[in-house]
Amino acid sequence: MDLLGAFHVLSLQAATGDEAIYVANLQLLAGKFLQADCNEVLQEWSSFKQQLIVGPFKDLDQQQVMQELASEVGEWGLLYPSLSKLAAIGLTIPVSSVNYERDFSTLNQVKTDLRNRLQREHLATCMRLSINGPPTRDFPFRRALELFFKTHRKIKCSQAGCQLCHHH
Repeated sequence: MDLLGAFHVLSLQAATGDEAIYVANLQLLAGKFLQADCNEVLQEWSSFKQQLIVGPFKDLDQQQVMQELASEVGEWGLLYPSLSKLAAIGLTIPVSSVNYERDFSTLNQVKTDLRNRLQREHLATCMRLSINGPPTRDFPFRRALELFFKTHRKIKCSQAGCQLCHHH
């Protein structure tokens, strides 16, 4: 929780607050995520906090500040490379376990007793499809079977006279 709270340093409140707190937060973040010298981060911060107080960031909330700072198209990443990296990291850290719980639930649906031998790559593909779609109701099952049976297969469907697998 201390680590997540340390990202508060990239907000207007930190720029106008107690200097000892933001220095401690920057030291914590730099020590955990950056290979840069902490003094470089503090130098960037002393310049950047002016942008927060009177510059273009003064009317933005913390998330907007971090998005601007982490953006690859803006100039802020060039001006403040260490703070830009910290902002990008802060934006990717999940603040709850909902995503993990949903992923494990999906894993239990995909890797059933019948599919317990799925290899890592195939399992990952099945998981991505299950999580990101397309929805099953929109999936072109017939087209998928046609593509599957275009190559010669030892496996045939059980339906005699099937036009897809050419079972006679």
